[in-house]
Amino acid sequence: PEFFSRIFSMLYNQGFSFLTFCFFLSQRMSWLQKNSNEERQQQEAEVTGANPAYHCHNYSQAYENRKREQNQARRKLCVASVICTFFMIAEITGEYIAGSLAVVTDAAHVLVDLTSFLISLFSLWLASKPPTKQFTFGWHRAEILGALMSMVIVWMVTGVLTYLACMRLLHPDYDIDATVMLITSACAVLSNILLSVILHQTGHGHSHGPALSNASLRAAFVHAMGDLFQSVSVLISALIIFFKPQYKIADPICTFVFSIFVLATTITILRDILTVLMEGASKGFAYDAVRERILAVEKVESVHNLHLWCLTMNQTALSAHVATADTADSQKILRDVTQALFEHHSFHSITIQIESGEDQKAACVFCQEPRD
Repeated sequence: PEFFSRIFSMLYNQGFSFLTFCFFLSQRMSWLQKNSNEERQQQEAEVTGANPAYHCHNYSQAYENRKREQNQARRKLCVASVICTFFMIAEITGEYIAGSLAVVTDAAHVLVDLTSFLISLFSLWLASKPPTKQFTFGWHRAEILGALMSMVIVWMVTGVLTYLACMRLLHPDYDIDATVMLITSACAVLSNILLSVILHQTGHGHSHGPALSNASLRAAFVHAMGDLFQSVSVLISALIIFFKPQYKIADPICTFVFSIFVLATTITILRDILTVLMEGASKGFAYDAVRERILAVEKVESVHNLHLWCLTMNQTALSAHVATADTADSQKILRDVTQALFEHHSFHSITIQIESGEDQKAACVFCQEPRD
């Protein structure tokens, strides 16, 4: 009808203006973040030069990195939530007019994205709480649990929409307004490209180890990429139906295609989430490389009981026993080992125990090297 066409034309024009505004907003955020990082690095250099005295946490950049990462993730998730809310309303309106399951699928996943972003924001707030006597490492794992919950929501919604697609294949008595479907899917592609750009993490540290990688933000990015695949497939099916209305079966087929893509996009982050929950080390911290770094320190004879584990995807802790023949100079060895590790890796915390080489027992089960 002409009335609905006018409404949808207005939504489309307003949506384009809103996309332009959000794009410039995201560019402004990136510029402010870059300037903030440069100022922080300059201040750190001045403090280091003015206060060269040794302290066990002098070399650790983990706390400042964590705060910067959380603030960046929080800003990006807030902007993404606003965009999701706007386009979810637009797609629900388009679905009401078009009657397309593919558009319903896309709108449902935008709703899931919004829910996921809100869960991520809550987990970021919880992860920022200080340590307690019961949770001595703090609440960092809340971020991982939030990311896992987001992945579970994606799978559940994908399963429901796949079922609905099957029902449409079995009962093909439905009508689709291809014009409205085409406009809606085109707007969805633009919005999901914008979301992907906003949620993409580009920050890289100056030390070895992983770049800043917030699990909540990464899960949100996976949602956005999944929706981008979905929107592109909806756009393709809309073009097919627009030019060949008799091929309306393309509508449920695109839902199946999306299901394959969404499973593929969640595999990598699921693997990393399980690595963290199983106390594993992240990719940027190779066991052998860290061990060789310790052994390279002067007067270090051997290292054993070396443990690397993740609190989050970018916060790795280390503990080790270091044997030396010169225990009288143990404090200097401790400082040298700590400095060598912090200079080449961005550890959250390092705990080193200095021992005498004479006290080592080759048969000790705890001193054996772990398997590959």
